[in-house]
Amino acid sequence: MTAVSVGIGLSPDILRLERSRLLELVDRINDSAIDHVVVTDHVSFRGGRGQDGLTALHYLAGLGVERALHTGVLLLPLRHPTTVARQLLDLADVHPPGVVAGVGVGGDDPAEFSMVGMSTRERGRRMDEALTLLVELLAAPGAVAHDGYYPAEGPGLLRGTGGRVEVLVGGGVEAAHERAARTDGWLGVFSSVGRFARGAEQVRTLAPSATLGYQAWVGVGPDARARADAQIRRFYGLDPAHFERYVPTGNGEDLLDHFQPYVDAGATLLNLFPAGDPELGIDELSALASALHSQSA
Repeated sequence: MTAVSVGIGLSPDILRLERSRLLELVDRINDSAIDHVVVTDHVSFRGGRGQDGLTALHYLAGLGVERALHTGVLLLPLRHPTTVARQLLDLADVHPPGVVAGVGVGGDDPAEFSMVGMSTRERGRRMDEALTLLVELLAAPGAVAHDGYYPAEGPGLLRGTGGRVEVLVGGGVEAAHERAARTDGWLGVFSSVGRFARGAEQVRTLAPSATLGYQAWVGVGPDARARADAQIRRFYGLDPAHFERYVPTGNGEDLLDHFQPYVDAGATLLNLFPAGDPELGIDELSALASALHSQSA
C-alpha cells in the first residue's frame, strides 16, 4: 500500500501567535508523526481578511519546521507566475524537507479579484495561463517567451541547489481535474467520498502517476463540533451546517474512521486543519498519521 502523507494545516490565527508560543508548537510538530505542514492563502477575503501563503511558508521555515511545507491552496490567478515561481524556488533552496505548491483558481469572494484589478469572469482563463507558465518556470532554467494575461520574456529563472517544487491543483470541478493532470497531482476539498473517488478516477485516467490529495477541517478536543463550526463560520462566512458532514470531529481513531475511505479511494496526501486546542490538534493528527503509516509498513 502506498504511504499516506498526513499534513497539519496551520490557520492564520495560529501563525499570529507570539513567536515563543509558535516555537513550542513547531517543536511539537517536529517530534510528531506528522509528515508536512500546510497554510492557507487569501489576499482580501470576506471583508479584507487574508494571509499571504508564501510569506507564511518562509516564516515557518525560519522557525525551524522540519517537515515539507505546502500551500493549500495558493490563489494563483491573483499573482504573476514569475514572482510566484521565484518565491517557491527560493524557499526550496533554504528548506531541504521540500516544498509543494497547492494552487487554485479562487473566486469564492469576487472582491478578492477586484482588489487586484481583475474580474472573476476571467479567472479560469487566467488560471490556465498562469499554471502553464508556473510549471514551465519551475521545471528547468531557460529562456521564456510568454504572452497573454501574464506576459513574460527573458532568460527564465536560475535556481540554487534546492529540490524540485511539486505543484498540485485544488478544486472539485472537471476543469480542475484536467489542470491537475498537467501537474504533479490533484487536491480535492470538502467533498463526499463518492465525489472524491470520481475526481480521483478522472485525474488518474489523464495522469496515472498523479498524486491524489484531500483537504478538510477537523474538530478535536472538548466542544469539538462547536469549535469546528465557529471556525468554518468565521473563516468562510457561511453556515457550517453545509460543511458538517465533511468536517469530522473526535480523536485520532475517529479521524481514521472518517478518512480511511478517502485513502481507500486513492488519497495519498491529507491536508487537515484542526479547529480547537493546537497541541491537541497536533497530537491527534500525529496519532492518525501513525495509524496510516502502519498500514504501508
